[in-house]
Amino acid sequence: MNDLKIENNSLLTPEQAAQYLQVKLSTIYNWSMRKILPTCKLGRLNRYRKIDLDNFINKNIAEVQEVD
Repeated sequence: MNDLKIENNSLLTPEQAAQYLQVKLSTIYNWSMRKILPTCKLGRLNRYRKIDLDNFINKNIAEVQEVD
């Protein structure tokens, strides 16, 4: 896998978001369609803000920690 260098205010393609979150591209599409993952619509294109992906990670880590 290529090293993905991302600026904090970057908009990522679905492929880049999948690489960043280390999930399959189909998972990104599934989460977007189910509104689990925040998506920026640019016309017909889906883009993902790095800050939203980081918040998604942090939110899900916090939820797991609360269960323990």
